[in-house]
Amino acid sequence: MVDFDAQISDADVRKLQVAALNFDPDVAEQVRDLTDTLDRYSPILARDAGARRALGDATDPSVWPILRQLWDITSAAHADPDPDDVPQLVSLSVSLARFTRNLVAAEPSNQERAFENEKAIRSLVYHYTSFHYTQDPTSFPATRMLAQALSNLITGNDALAQMLWTRYLNSPEEQLVLTRLFASPDARTVSSAFVLVLNCVHASPPRAELLTTSPRGPRICLTMLDRIASLFEAEESSEEGRAFDVGYEIFKRLIETGFVAELYTRLTVENEVVTPHQTTLLKLIDSYLHGSQSAHVLALSRRPGSNKNSLFEVLTEAFLALSSYTQHAINRALASGGSAPASDADLRTAHPPTDELPLLQNLDLLLPQVCEALLLVTQCLTTVTLRAEEAVAAYSGAASLTSKTTELSPKAILVAATASTGQGLVESLIETLRLVDLFVPRITYGKLVERPNPPISAEATESGQTSASAENSGGNQAVDGARKIQVAQAFAHVKRDLVRLLGILASENPTVQDRVRQCGGIPVIMNLCVVDDYNPYLREHAILTLRNLLSGNLENQAVVDAIKPVGRWDEEKILRNIQVVDTPPLR
Repeated sequence: MVDFDAQISDADVRKLQVAALNFDPDVAEQVRDLTDTLDRYSPILARDAGARRALGDATDPSVWPILRQLWDITSAAHADPDPDDVPQLVSLSVSLARFTRNLVAAEPSNQERAFENEKAIRSLVYHYTSFHYTQDPTSFPATRMLAQALSNLITGNDALAQMLWTRYLNSPEEQLVLTRLFASPDARTVSSAFVLVLNCVHASPPRAELLTTSPRGPRICLTMLDRIASLFEAEESSEEGRAFDVGYEIFKRLIETGFVAELYTRLTVENEVVTPHQTTLLKLIDSYLHGSQSAHVLALSRRPGSNKNSLFEVLTEAFLALSSYTQHAINRALASGGSAPASDADLRTAHPPTDELPLLQNLDLLLPQVCEALLLVTQCLTTVTLRAEEAVAAYSGAASLTSKTTELSPKAILVAATASTGQGLVESLIETLRLVDLFVPRITYGKLVERPNPPISAEATESGQTSASAENSGGNQAVDGARKIQVAQAFAHVKRDLVRLLGILASENPTVQDRVRQCGGIPVIMNLCVVDDYNPYLREHAILTLRNLLSGNLENQAVVDAIKPVGRWDEEKILRNIQVVDTPPLR
């Protein structure tokens, strides 16, 4: 007799054998007897590696034919179950999956011999992730335990992980059990599914790459991103919070192995500037880069032998596309009526008064989501650029630092970047800042800052033009004020982060300083030197950016000197006593 730590013996294996030979899943008493037996051994196997090895190596009798028979019987019993038998089948699935999970844990030999049951386990996962069972919380333990059994089958076993991962990522879409697991309403099941994926891609760049290149890889990423998006606000100590942490680790592997840029591109949908899944991915990228001291190295590097763009290049292209969309959407919302950007005076006089909030006319409903993505991309670009600058400052004597990562610094790449329309990134920054500042109401110390109408010239008065807001005064000011606050909330932090990025690019860079002046950007930045509740530290970042634009640049300093005040700010932060001041054009 073989002694398994005096807790599991050959006699126990023979009991399992007898139970399997005579087992009828339709007989409730037999199901109870079998589950009691399995549940008695499972804790022993969980805590004792010696018991796992000894049970796996037993030959008189061997546990593996018994286990195979039990899985086959259990799988077959689920093919067309009697509704009255469902509770006992759930109990059977839980017990058998737990027993298998514990038996194979960290034992490669046991994993290899138990892997023949993967198909039966997968079929049960498919069964318990049908819509009917996802609405029945009593089935969640079975789904969760089956996912954990699959995970333990391949944990630390590269050959089995490769076999399972390749199989799952090449299955027909309707057979993708991973996507069905991520759709479960049970957070613990989702966490178990994330662990299964993480075990497959851990320490294996080739398997991580399959998430971007295999037929079903991007589809699985979509479902994972959907689930992660639903877990963003979860408490860190909750089941949902733990599931989020595991899901984040998966995408962290994709970032570190250099595949996230390609994944972002694969998630693109035709005729959409950004998708919700790309926005979720940007949040994960932003979080990772923010916490990494070597963010610039990772973001600028390309995989050996690959001609794909680096993450930084993909983010730069995304910035140009998002900022261009934002500009066109705001111009349409402001009803500029042409390709030229609308001026402040145009917007005040071009429209007849209506009961609707003027700023929301023709509003592109996707604009808030686009600006959210623009904000995330801007933060990523800023982080990478600052990390590179910090690295150069820390290792100022090491000229090879930049050459090892990229031929150009992040700042140089951004300064040279140009959209397909020919608009440079610097000019795009200025125009986006100008339009966002014009379009988004400013809230200061909890109060809406009413922007005064520009002065009406004598010629305008003679032609009969009047101030639209004067005609429309009174009315629904309270309603409009509430709407404007909602708009400000939807575009929070955008101006602050855009002006911060511009300040970084302008620092000690005469070319950027000149380009900003030439596109009329200096007054735009001066207008941002204000307090804005939804753009914390906007004034400080704008002042620093203005300082960087003026440093050592006499022409820019002359522009500021030529700008004359046209009124005064009162206690309500409203500009009063506006006067017309003619300023000669710049040459």
